[in-house]
Amino acid sequence: MSLPRFALCLSLLLATAPVHAEAPAAATLDGAWQLQSGEFVDEQGRTVDYASLGLQGIKVLGDGHFAFTTSQGGRFWAGGSGGFVADAGSYTETPRMASYPLAEGGRYRFSYTLEGDTWTLERHEDGKRVEREVWRRLTASP
Repeated sequence: MSLPRFALCLSLLLATAPVHAEAPAAATLDGAWQLQSGEFVDEQGRTVDYASLGLQGIKVLGDGHFAFTTSQGGRFWAGGSGGFVADAGSYTETPRMASYPLAEGGRYRFSYTLEGDTWTLERHEDGKRVEREVWRRLTASP
């Protein structure tokens, strides 16, 4: 086969080969995460830093489901589990079980960035940020 004919056949083959789309955003979040820092706006409108409360947390995401546990000074503080959906820059949790009253009809919408193993979430209400969390992906122990 001549080189031009080979190049044409290769081009046609590549053009008809299946294209593998990038993994959905939700799948890129699957795994275990450890809380690094955070803050929320309390009922009086004050910003409360998670570190000032001594909060630590782990969140596990997989196949559209999440579960988390937060402790304060080594004791249980909060926990929840349910479903989540994510796309590029948007993450929404819908808890099915929680140790706290569910706000916003039980659906929490966040904007997020994922830079390497750092996942930063922000939640806004009426144009004001009311929550921010920074998580670090946990890797398997050797």
